[in-house]
Amino acid sequence: MNEWISLAISWVPFVALIAVWFWLARKGLQPRGSSGATMIELYEQQVAETRRMNGLVERIAVALEKRESSSIPGA
Repeated sequence: MNEWISLAISWVPFVALIAVWFWLARKGLQPRGSSGATMIELYEQQVAETRRMNGLVERIAVALEKRESSSIPGA
């Protein structure tokens, strides 16, 4: 019986660590702040914004390439 109690006590920190990890993981998926957006929604917004910015940068690059090719004599 004493061995079982010792074994149970030795596992308590490990189980507590897993419980805290699950609690933090669930907390990260809950709404945060006044915006009410979850972490996943915030990541999706960031991806959408990054794609939008990439499109704008590509338009600028095309415009600069056109400008450069039109300023080269004989081209």
